[in-house]
Amino acid sequence: MIRIILSIISLFFIFLIHGQADYTPKNSIERKAYQMMQEGVLKNASFTFQVYDLTNDSVLASYNEHKSLTPASTMKLFSTATAICTFGSYKQFETKLTYTGNIDSNGVLQGDLYIIGGGDPSLGSKYFTPQDSAQDSFMNEWVSAIQKEGIKSINGRVIGDASAFSEHMIPGTWSWGDIGNYYGAGPNGLTIYDNLLSLSFNSGKNDGDSTVVDCYEPFLPNITFNNQVRASKINRDRAYIFAAPYQPQKTITGFIPRDREDFIVKGTIYDPAYQAAYDLEYHLLKNGISVSQNASTSRLLRTEKPTTTTFYTHKSPTLSRIAYWTNHLSVNLFAEHLFQLVGLKRVRDGSNYGGSVALSNFWKKHMNTSGLYISDGSGLSRQNAVSASHFIGLLKYMKKSKYYNSFYTSLPIAGRSGTLSSIGRGTAAANNVRAKSGTMTRVKSYAGYAKTKSGKEVAFAMVINNYNCYTSTVTKKLEKLMVAIANYNG
Repeated sequence: MIRIILSIISLFFIFLIHGQADYTPKNSIERKAYQMMQEGVLKNASFTFQVYDLTNDSVLASYNEHKSLTPASTMKLFSTATAICTFGSYKQFETKLTYTGNIDSNGVLQGDLYIIGGGDPSLGSKYFTPQDSAQDSFMNEWVSAIQKEGIKSINGRVIGDASAFSEHMIPGTWSWGDIGNYYGAGPNGLTIYDNLLSLSFNSGKNDGDSTVVDCYEPFLPNITFNNQVRASKINRDRAYIFAAPYQPQKTITGFIPRDREDFIVKGTIYDPAYQAAYDLEYHLLKNGISVSQNASTSRLLRTEKPTTTTFYTHKSPTLSRIAYWTNHLSVNLFAEHLFQLVGLKRVRDGSNYGGSVALSNFWKKHMNTSGLYISDGSGLSRQNAVSASHFIGLLKYMKKSKYYNSFYTSLPIAGRSGTLSSIGRGTAAANNVRAKSGTMTRVKSYAGYAKTKSGKEVAFAMVINNYNCYTSTVTKKLEKLMVAIANYNG
């Protein structure tokens, strides 16, 4: 009798949540979602969920499918999908070497050497550099191109030009706690080395001991550190770097493991265009090509854009490869670059605002975007708001797109690759579900494709906010929901 009463109470709360007293979950997937949301640790949570049968073009299961929530990194689906549809899978982005003035009979460039960025996020990236090569190895090709042009010395400067994008690298809606740390590296028209700065720490032997920044790379002059990091018995990086773009002064707080040497903490390069110019000048000097003035950037010089002669073009890997890493390992920087590149192409505005306008306009043509708010390309902004139905709209559109294969293969595989490598192992979801995940404080999400036990091909999306438990606990609950999708036999 007690069990029957409890069941009636549980169903009553389900009815209240759904808003209709005669509601009954229509299948095992929907029942699983509703049962999950009755658990105590989710009593304060908001949840949006939908599964769409692509085979029969119908909704298979749903729960608050129109509720807009913060999606975290599943937002990258919008950036990668729009970029692929805008440029095509084989698009390559260009960085050009140019010069002003002329090369005289003695091989002296009477002018400045420019690096003109084109928004390529992959220049010197660890994701595209062979393991046996240094990240700056491409500079050797640049030096060879300069030598082939007949330049033996430069009576001028090496200048980095990042004007393809807005100089405001960080979206205004990002948290100050994210800026300065590796995952908060902002997009730049001349991004280099993933815009990452590696700091090597030595720590004392006891809890509370001081730490020392032993070295950092890549090197740029003028960087200073206000180091407040302490040694601790913890065994992982709990240090946080605070610094605005173009600010060489960095404050570092938090903790790193005690009694360590060369412990690496990753932050951001404060001026990527300057880094590119500075490093090329170094490589030129190393190869016997003198430069009369110090490296600089177009932003610092604030001069009118000069007429230049282009003599070398560096091309990025294809967009499909960039999208692969963006979604597989959830690379925020790549997503923000694609976001702004779309803005540059569609509305001639390579900024965060331009990306937001361009993506919003694109998806208005292909789905009902009421309640869809796009604030950045990576999902770091908490002002993003997306419902399950919006994700389903995107997934349905991409399924019919000629670029579906590029998009689909960019998604991690459950139990096998990327951010889904630990999800669904030993279940029907493994090697079946392909999806993008998202994680922030009190946010967990998944959206992608799967096949059911009965052979249906489905698109699914699930986003949950403000749960009262560890993220790992919520992850397991959503994993069970993905398994229920894969096991569905209806």
